[in-house]
Parts: sequence; structure tokens; C-alpha cells
Amino acid sequence: MASSKQDQLFINRCVSAAALVLLYYDYVLTLSDEIERYWMPNRKITIASALFYMNRYLSLLGHLPNIVEYFWISTDPERLTVCTRLISAHYYTTVVIQIVIGAMLFVRTKALYGRDRRILYLLSISAIIIIGYGGWSVFTAPSMSYVPGDLLEDGCFFPISNETARRFANAWTAMLSFDVLVCFLTLYKAFTMASTGASSVLDIIVRDGSLHFGVMVVACISVIVSFHVSPDYLKGLTGTLTNILSSVMVTRLMLNLRKLGSAPPTQEFPSVAFRNALQRSSTTGMHDGLPTSMLSEGTESYELRTFERTAGGSRIDT
Repeated sequence: MASSKQDQLFINRCVSAAALVLLYYDYVLTLSDEIERYWMPNRKITIASALFYMNRYLSLLGHLPNIVEYFWISTDPERLTVCTRLISAHYYTTVVIQIVIGAMLFVRTKALYGRDRRILYLLSISAIIIIGYGGWSVFTAPSMSYVPGDLLEDGCFFPISNETARRFANAWTAMLSFDVLVCFLTLYKAFTMASTGASSVLDIIVRDGSLHFGVMVVACISVIVSFHVSPDYLKGLTGTLTNILSSVMVTRLMLNLRKLGSAPPTQEFPSVAFRNALQRSSTTGMHDGLPTSMLSEGTESYELRTFERTAGGSRIDT
């Protein structure tokens, strides 16, 4: 059993280290893009950009305590108390980050459909159900009481009971279902709009959105499976990695859309067909089937206005 615990500690640390390296290394790689596309003086703080900053820096700062959680070596008699608090903070941080990411996907998908009320209602009802069910699964899970002997030799790794693991797996399943819904709506709109020639925006949405969906499906399934079949100390092994992957990919989607919107007017996109569609704009709020919420003007012509308006009519730019 001692050897088994040592193996589980080693696996936990390897996966955790990989996740944290990915988060902070990607931040270094994309910081210059963020400064160029989000920090410029003429950029206003909007709901979309606020969500971008929340996702970006909640992930960066919220995972700092995880370094202690995963790699702390101590014989402090208060170690159990400290570890319990770190684990609780980790759970709350994960929930908040996933809600922020869900909000970003919600707004992007809503605007992709030109703020269609049917899509708004579908996404709103789905989000309420998923958040409610996920929250209920996590916060009503059986309370776990630990003794110092439950801790592995280093770090803050506790065993997770089968019932608690099942509840956590249910929460991850709910989160996965929202990703499936968003991916379906995105691909459906892409196929129905393919004939308009609006390829540049759609290429980014479909490429990054499909990549996000594909990676998240695999990652979420790995978390769910680990909760059901892994040993006690490896249940939910890839949870942190999945959370970080989701945050990183949504960040890159936002940066790519902002890059597209900031392109010089002389650049050879949009396509001729799409440029003609812009000239044939009508009062219906559509351009040959393309929602005006996906279009911009002036120096931001062609930025995805995925985030143009809220239900109250306030503007939300990327």
C-alpha cells in the first residue's frame, strides 16, 4: 500500500506540474498579443473584455495556491488544516473559472445568431440548469473528514470517497453538456452561413471552437472516468489540467478574434463576396444571412462582434 501511495503521489505531481507549466508558459507566449490587442489606450473596457481579463487572471492567480497544494513539503502539525483550506479554495476557484468561461461561450454564441431570442432562451435555460445541477452536485456531496494519516507524504493530496467522486463526476458531465450544446450551435450556424462567403470570421470560430470542443471532450471524459475508476488518490486526476486547457483555449480564441478585428483595412480579407455583402446591408440587421453582430466599422472592421449587445441593448465589443 505504501508503494501504491508513492506511485499515486508521483503521478499526481507529474500531471499537476504539466498543467501549471502549460498555464504560465502560455501566458508568457501570449502576453505581447494581449498587450497589443487589449491594453491599448483607445480600447474601452466592455463586458467581453472584462470576461477576457477575468478568465485570464483568475486562472493565473487562482492556480498559484495549487503550487503549494501539489508540492508543499512540511512536517508542520497544522499541515492538515492548511491543506483542507487549500483544497476548498481550489474547488471554489474551479467553479468560478468555469462559470466565466461558460459566460464567454454564451455571449459569443448568442451574438453569432444575431441575438436571436430563441437562442438566448435556449442558452439561458441550459446554463441555469447546468449551473444549478453542477452546484448541487458539488456542494451537497458528502462532507469529507480527514485525519493526518490520510495525507500523502508530501503535498495536499487526500483520498476521495466513491460517493463524493460520483457527485463530482456528475458536475463535470454537466459542464461537458454545455460545451456540446455550444459546439453544435456553432457548427450549425457555420454550415448555414457558408454560402455568404464570410469565411474569415467563420474560419476562426469553427477552427478554434472545434478545437476547444474536441480537447474539452477528451479532457472532461478523462476527469469523469478518473472519478469512477481511479484509486482514491487519483480520482479527478486531470481536473486541474482540464480547467487550465479550457481557460487557455478560450483566451486564444479571444486573442485571435481581436487580431482579426484589428487587421488593416487594406488586408485581403474579408472575401469579395463578404465585402459585397457589407455594401448591401439592410435595416433588417442582416448582411446576406450574416448577423450584424458579427461586423465592425472603421478601424475594427471585421472584428467579430460576438459580444455586441446584451439583452438590455448595451454594446459589448471583443
